[in-house]
Amino acid sequence: MFNGQDGLIAKTRGQNGALPSAVAGPGASAIKYDILTALLVTTACGDAGTARLSLRLSLLITARFNWRRGVFAVGLRELARMWGVTERTAKREMAQMRTRGWITVDIPPARGRVTQYRLELAQILTMTMPHWQAVGPDFAARMAGGVAPEKSATNVVPLRPDGLALPAPDGTSWPAIAARLQGQDPSTYSAWFAPLVSVEAESGVLTLMAPSGFVATYVRTHYHTRLLAALLAEDPTMRDVQIIGPQG
Repeated sequence: MFNGQDGLIAKTRGQNGALPSAVAGPGASAIKYDILTALLVTTACGDAGTARLSLRLSLLITARFNWRRGVFAVGLRELARMWGVTERTAKREMAQMRTRGWITVDIPPARGRVTQYRLELAQILTMTMPHWQAVGPDFAARMAGGVAPEKSATNVVPLRPDGLALPAPDGTSWPAIAARLQGQDPSTYSAWFAPLVSVEAESGVLTLMAPSGFVATYVRTHYHTRLLAALLAEDPTMRDVQIIGPQG
């Protein structure tokens, strides 16, 4: 499961659509288990159609997903065999997942090559959110970005002291997100989130600038899920948050 410095919806997507490095780096196994747990509890508690698709996507992720690249490539024949259905049914189920926004086509099929898909994790997490409490309040809090007090410390020296003012209104949802993050974990907010500045919010993506490349990389690696969770909580129409350094 996630440790105290990870929440779930802020590690979901990095820049250019790739899953963040944390999903393939330290703590990666914990993140993968939480993603699969969210899907499987939806399988157990969701409506019949959503449950069926969640179970099939869970199997697909377990068997074929490339966590480092954030994609999977699989043909209809292989899908049908894996799910125990006809190719026609497999095609229909994949279409349903695309319609729901759970997956998107990354590279279309070509001669000698099957379709490559990208997992839209922010949409999947939004879909599974109503069922997190069924796993337990600790799981729900962690997924939404809450931090247990005994696990909030890191071995990295904070860059800022506590008690910093929240950002002024800037036409984006960042001030509200910042307030939410500060309320969840004031020390982490002061250390890593307070230095971030909102650059723009376009095409469903909120872009934040860090004061240095190091801070940008650290926040992307350790806190992207928590940032995305707060973003979706404040504005469900958004789909991602990206953190850039001073040079973009």
